[in-house]
Amino acid sequence: MITRYVCLAWMVLMTVTPPRGAAAQSGPPVPAAGGAPGDERLVRGVAIVHDNDNLPHPGNTLRDDNYSAAYEIRIDGRAVAAAHLTAPLTGLDRATGLRRRHARSARTFHSAQLAGLVYTPDRLDTPAVQYDDRPYASLVALSVSRTSVGGPALDRVWWSRFSIGMLGLTAPGDIQRVLHRTRRWMTGKHVPVDPLGWPNQISAGGEPTALYGAGYERRLGGDGGVGRRKHWQVTGALEGSAGYQTAAAAALSARVGAFTTEFWEFPRGSASHATGQHDPEPAVARWDLFAFALVRPRVVLYDALVQGQFRHSAHTVPLRHLLGEWEGGLGASLPFGDARLQVVVQLAQGRTADFVGPKARAYTWGTVGLFLSRRLPVPHSTTN
Repeated sequence: MITRYVCLAWMVLMTVTPPRGAAAQSGPPVPAAGGAPGDERLVRGVAIVHDNDNLPHPGNTLRDDNYSAAYEIRIDGRAVAAAHLTAPLTGLDRATGLRRRHARSARTFHSAQLAGLVYTPDRLDTPAVQYDDRPYASLVALSVSRTSVGGPALDRVWWSRFSIGMLGLTAPGDIQRVLHRTRRWMTGKHVPVDPLGWPNQISAGGEPTALYGAGYERRLGGDGGVGRRKHWQVTGALEGSAGYQTAAAAALSARVGAFTTEFWEFPRGSASHATGQHDPEPAVARWDLFAFALVRPRVVLYDALVQGQFRHSAHTVPLRHLLGEWEGGLGASLPFGDARLQVVVQLAQGRTADFVGPKARAYTWGTVGLFLSRRLPVPHSTTN
């Protein structure tokens, strides 16, 4: 309980703290983040991402339990900053020191995501509280992120994200019921059943929540060179967050195949900080096809979707603090016109048990993501 109060109070304080004036700075003034003017269009791209435990993948139970689904609509581009959606994030970045990292980068990108998450227990056909399993939980949130690329070979990335949302709304449960009925109608089967326990979800009735996250990623080995054809890459990452999920993680990932995109242009799935790809050399339009894999140990201090927040919840469970996560799948992209379509399919994605209880278990899900990006314009040449 103390952890959740401290984390949320800190975020609110940092968000409303006014920027320090130039006189208060101990060093030289920091230039505004943004990278070179030509690096980011007003709207660089849009994306739709869907996680679901009923998408084809190893370990599919066809029961819609544990991590049931996530939906994300995303927009990338300078319009996110132009609409002042990054104002709270800028305040938090200043407090953590990340603003200087962003300002000194070679390239900076912005994105905004509207996302929804749904968690359910194993059994859906009863309205009773299931004290031996995880609680129903949902989150609807708007996130704004900033990603900066630097280093001698553009091989280092800093990112930060601020999310504000609502726990315990009725809409996610209503949508899940409609989808289950639609699926039964399409297949003629009696499953998936209607979920009956949503009145027992975490913070039922609605409760505001927030999160601030930041991370660092670096290419450790493999082919480099922006715009060049590559065949393998290995990257390492560190990240942390405070708010409705207070946690820290490290990750090691790899790609193998034929691709021109950099690791910071490759969004693996929901809530990815990656920028979505573009062509630094617009005259050379190439396709990508590769396989990828990732392992990520995570330490979690607090998770509102398991433990509840401030509002009374009918059922909460103790948290398991050390988790293991894994991802694997295929990525492909095709250029056409001044755009590029990137498709990401997660075939093996999962997490070890994240709560303590009789029905605690590892769970898996699949992901399909469509990322449509606009290529950078061809620079105009002049002759003397």
